Amino acid sequence: MRKCFCSRWWSIVLHGERHCGSMSCEISAVDDLRTDPPARKCSTSSTNSTNSTNSTSSTNSTTSAGSMATSDGEVDAAAVSIPSSAVMVYVTDDAVAAMSVVGCRGDRTRGTVANVDASSSDIHTDRDECSSDDSCNGPDSPTGLKRVGSVYDFGLDGADSPPPCANHPFATGPDADLTKVARKQLRMIREVDVSVCHLNHTNTIISKILSSKYLRRWENHQIRLQDDCITSSTPSGFLSKTIGYEAIKDLYPVKRWDSNFKYCLRVVVTNGSYLLQTTNQYLRDQILYSILWKKNVQETQTLLKSQSDPDDMLKELQNIVDFAKNIPLVDDEIFHMPTFIASTLMTRDQEKYYKRVWEKALIGTLRPLIEDCPPSAEMCSFLSHHCKDQSSLPIIKDSLVYTITRILKHNFDFARTLTARTLVQDYIKALYIQDQRGESIRYFLSRVHSASAVCPHNRVLPNMVSTCITAIYSASEELPANCSEAEFDCYYTNHLRCYIVVLQNISEYSDWLYGLAQLLRPLPFPALLLIRSIFMEDISSVILKIGLHEDCEIHKQVLAVRETKDGWFDLCSPIEAVFCGSSIVWTQLLKTLMACERCKKKKLLKNLKAKHLGTCVSEALKNNKIVMDVLCLMLEWMVVEDLHQRNQIVDTLKSTEFGRNVYDEFMSRQNQLLELQRKGGPQNLSLPARGTDLDLNSMFDCGPFGNLESVDLAFTNVTDTCANTLIKLPSLKVLNLWGTQFGDSGLLIISDHLTNLQVLNLCETKVTDRGIVSLISLINLKKLNLNSTKATVRSVDVLKKKLPGLHEVDVRYSFAW
Repeated sequence: MRKCFCSRWWSIVLHGERHCGSMSCEISAVDDLRTDPPARKCSTSSTNSTNSTNSTSSTNSTTSAGSMATSDGEVDAAAVSIPSSAVMVYVTDDAVAAMSVVGCRGDRTRGTVANVDASSSDIHTDRDECSSDDSCNGPDSPTGLKRVGSVYDFGLDGADSPPPCANHPFATGPDADLTKVARKQLRMIREVDVSVCHLNHTNTIISKILSSKYLRRWENHQIRLQDDCITSSTPSGFLSKTIGYEAIKDLYPVKRWDSNFKYCLRVVVTNGSYLLQTTNQYLRDQILYSILWKKNVQETQTLLKSQSDPDDMLKELQNIVDFAKNIPLVDDEIFHMPTFIASTLMTRDQEKYYKRVWEKALIGTLRPLIEDCPPSAEMCSFLSHHCKDQSSLPIIKDSLVYTITRILKHNFDFARTLTARTLVQDYIKALYIQDQRGESIRYFLSRVHSASAVCPHNRVLPNMVSTCITAIYSASEELPANCSEAEFDCYYTNHLRCYIVVLQNISEYSDWLYGLAQLLRPLPFPALLLIRSIFMEDISSVILKIGLHEDCEIHKQVLAVRETKDGWFDLCSPIEAVFCGSSIVWTQLLKTLMACERCKKKKLLKNLKAKHLGTCVSEALKNNKIVMDVLCLMLEWMVVEDLHQRNQIVDTLKSTEFGRNVYDEFMSRQNQLLELQRKGGPQNLSLPARGTDLDLNSMFDCGPFGNLESVDLAFTNVTDTCANTLIKLPSLKVLNLWGTQFGDSGLLIISDHLTNLQVLNLCETKVTDRGIVSLISLINLKKLNLNSTKATVRSVDVLKKKLPGLHEVDVRYSFAW
């Protein structure tokens, strides 16, 4: 082993060089550190051969005097390894300066410099126990492991050496390369098979001989990294006793120990050291950082048990948090352990440590870990406690925004994280109690949604809605069975209304409205709330935002999921006792549904006739114009077939002046329809090119078309509006709409009325799956042309299953094929 110990050794090591600055040194063999310092000299080589010979001679004499070489020519590693994790030696011709580094953790490292007299020939370090073949450095190691002060320099090791951690207990110097940590993520090891060898301290010649590689013995063990020590699954031999983390003085990887043993990890303890040999470099690094983590956690817990000053405890927590942020391990324990330690500390003496200022500092300390992963169950319980304490809420309110936001963004199953859901619920309730106007909740949701027009996180909305609904169910279970209206109103205001306020604010965001409508469509609230007026009045603002939206996909969510169930539209009926005769909400919803061109109006009218015919008659008697138009449409489309019900509707319309006008207009249209459907006229009709909806309507006003069975509108300018005219021809069997502006809205109308249609040509139209699927109502359809449309496999498969008589479907050049 060769090393230069001249007066410029410090700069050599810092720059990773093998010579002293501009000097070209003939590096002498290094003697043991116990040798008299004046014997350690560096001979400068020159072009003079004589000087070179003298340098070589001086080197040989120094080696024979101060170092012990083994029989195979290797130099004692104790002579070249840097003393202990605790010592860095700076050697000059006059004296030895030793810097002692006390402690294992980087944050508690302290350095002291002492001038050692030249006569002190017995400087012992933990690294002195290396045997003669401990080639931690030099030519015996393929890449060499070199130490810079208290920092391991892996610059010469390439990719085969572990990167130093930012808070590595032996990486506290200014030259620590922290950027290497991010490039290497390791899984924590808890149980692993390794080969173990134990070395005694090499203070004597006999101990050196016994620790040489010729007498070294290896044992195979399955070691387990417990919380407080390293154990073996088969305690025997070297590991008959456990290795406590507090006994570990130094820990570092050894690139190559013997020619047959590499990927070794050296664990220095009080009475010697252990070599842990693995099969690969990755596994060695896993064990290294896993032991470092366990050791630091145990030290932190031990210190916190003996500490009584909250400020000192906060410093210790800050140290372990910094260490967890920078250690290159990937494991839930890395993030959860500091919060668990904090939670344990809090529950130990709540009265002493629950101080408002100190609590804010604690949350700020743990915040970096909470940002990287959801808080632990203990931490959620701790934060929930402070959300319930209104005196401490102003301090932690802003600190918890990011924590709650992360829970909502990244949680996938609240059933497994009940404490996280409880934390969100308590936080929302605390915000509402502090500000019942809802401004705090509105600000909180703006932070959760982000400033963009569309929320970038898909889990926020369902998590928020499910949290509110669960909280409402939980609070409703605490209500007495037969509580009075006043008692219910008081309880609702104090415990339930905050979550309805959240839903009201969610409905303000356009990108969340469709998802909210879908989540609320099944009426996911307790039945006892749906019959309370105070609840329905609050939730009606959300229902109006949904039901009055211009998008059909959104406002139709107020209808029931199935015909046998009720929807929000049914609950808002003015006959229901909840609204006490108020028809404002119900009428507005009905107006939007009937004005939508994409909704299936005939199906809606049938639903009204089945569930709300009495409501419609009652509202028509109150001179409700919207309901009167709906009743006339029921008569026109023959939705009401019962003669008694038809007479009831007619009498209702004639009972008011406006109703009589509506009924007269209906009868005028009915006479025109009867004239149109009177037998006679052509069987086939073709509209000229460039014909419009108005042209088609004018043509039907010319005379009877009761025999009309085929209409050809190919390559004309007709749109969905022509569907209202075509439905007046119930005998129509063939309809050609090739190359027109016909779309889904027209198909929805046609599918409700033209039940005798057998051939339909939609080639080169704007129809999509939504309109195509509605054709399942045309039970007599046999041929369908979807050439050059946006039809997909899904819609075609639905038609094939629902229409067994459909024998021919043309899907060439369609969007999905």
